Amino acid sequence: MSAVTTLSRPRRALLGLVGVLVVLAAGEVAGRAGIVQRAYLPPSSEVVARAAELAGDGLFLDGVGATLTVWAYGLLLGCALAVPLGVLFGSVPKVDAAARAVVEFLRPIPSVALIPLVALLLGTGSRMQVTVIAYACVWPVLFNTVYGLGDVDPVAKDTLRAFGFGRLQVLWRVSLLATAPFIAAGVRISAAVALILAVASEILSGFGEGLGTFIAQASQIPDGTTDVLAGTLWAGALGLGINALLGLAERRLMPWAAARARRA
Repeated sequence: MSAVTTLSRPRRALLGLVGVLVVLAAGEVAGRAGIVQRAYLPPSSEVVARAAELAGDGLFLDGVGATLTVWAYGLLLGCALAVPLGVLFGSVPKVDAAARAVVEFLRPIPSVALIPLVALLLGTGSRMQVTVIAYACVWPVLFNTVYGLGDVDPVAKDTLRAFGFGRLQVLWRVSLLATAPFIAAGVRISAAVALILAVASEILSGFGEGLGTFIAQASQIPDGTTDVLAGTLWAGALGLGINALLGLAERRLMPWAAARARRA
């Protein structure tokens, strides 16, 4: 077990906070001392102050809400597609073998590279964003589901079969419960990918509303670097908050997984 996993959760949070403060301090020194021109890297204090100021801007918050909306729709659609497909591939080896070539062909295609193509087909609105996000979210959840099903204890399945339980009952009572932590890990990975794509697609479009649109428009104005970095800080904070909430939900809904991780 790695040294990081042996640390208690509060200690890891404290060390993470120390790391953030070190980075902010380095940015402050570099900006104030003139090591980097302020036009390219304003002092951290100005960026943080601008990010805090944006918290009171209703128009900006509406854009953040629009970004989170397409993020949620894309993530939910991707998971709704990936989990059943993962269960099918992981439970029926012949289907997995038949689909493997197609999956391995599609998986390496960068989701960002699909944005222009999908924009041509669906336009540059929320439908395009949701489609691209869903495509990217499918893969982590799909493969984690397949791997989780492959890691299920065969003795537990054989025990239920010996008591007369059918294939679907074994899948529901044993396989899915054992696979749930793997699926949850895939969802957390997909949530981060979805947020990146939501912001990136808005930056590429450059109009409409959203956090990425705010960053794109700020980059086009003189002395807009502070706004760009403040928007980026908001994106990072959103990603951190989403990951923390999903991790909390995972620990609450699947306490057996956390207990097994501590024993590992």
